[in-house]
Amino acid sequence: MNKFELYHPIFTDHFLLDWLTMSKVKDVFELRNDAVIAEQSGRQIDQSIEETTKYVNNMMRLVMNNEALIWGISTKENRDFLGIFCIWNFDRDEKSVSIRFEILRDQQRKGVMQEVLTRMTIFCFEELGLRKIKATLLKDNVATSSLLDRAGFSVDSARTTDETITYELTQN
Repeated sequence: MNKFELYHPIFTDHFLLDWLTMSKVKDVFELRNDAVIAEQSGRQIDQSIEETTKYVNNMMRLVMNNEALIWGISTKENRDFLGIFCIWNFDRDEKSVSIRFEILRDQQRKGVMQEVLTRMTIFCFEELGLRKIKATLLKDNVATSSLLDRAGFSVDSARTTDETITYELTQN
């Protein structure tokens, strides 16, 4: 695997994934300060721009240390910020990773994450040489469950708890 800092930008037909530092902090804050999105993701909201700045800096530090990959998702056309996609929890022995993603509420159910997720699964298998992609989410996150089902992920019942459900996609 190359140094993680080299994996940008990544393009889909309609979207651009570039380092989170390329996004405006106020746009990332809008996403991370949204109580509904935070609840769906099982995380606390960022109370201030300073908290979001620390989050971005910490995540980019993980990228530079080859521990995680995180991108801001934007439109190719005018670079409007739409969300975040993260690959983390690298298990080099199992050749697996976990993914997380969030998208602004006004951009949900418009096919953005379907296109991004399709591209990023190809990236994980072909570019990173991985064998398995996992996603853990709260059980009541129906929209993400549906998205993962459509993308070919299946439930990993051994890793599912009372509160969370884990999906996985294995390279054939």
